[in-house]
Amino acid sequence: METRTRADCDAAWRRDGERNGWRLPPAAPWPLQLSVLRHVRAMCHELRLQREARRLKESGVGLGRPTQRDLWVLSAIARGWY
Repeated sequence: METRTRADCDAAWRRDGERNGWRLPPAAPWPLQLSVLRHVRAMCHELRLQREARRLKESGVGLGRPTQRDLWVLSAIARGWY
């Protein structure tokens, strides 16, 4: 069984961003990047994403799930990069 290190996951995250041309928005102020606060921010952001995806699905526009770019940004928030 092959184990993936954090560095492997980080490199894969960067490759996904480069391959798709995604850029992170400006970073949050440093206090919001502290461990507990960034996880709360990530949770709140995910709730907003899920709510918006559900709204779009109900209106007949979307598939009912967040876009890959939104999930990519969510990952950056949880890691404290944004």
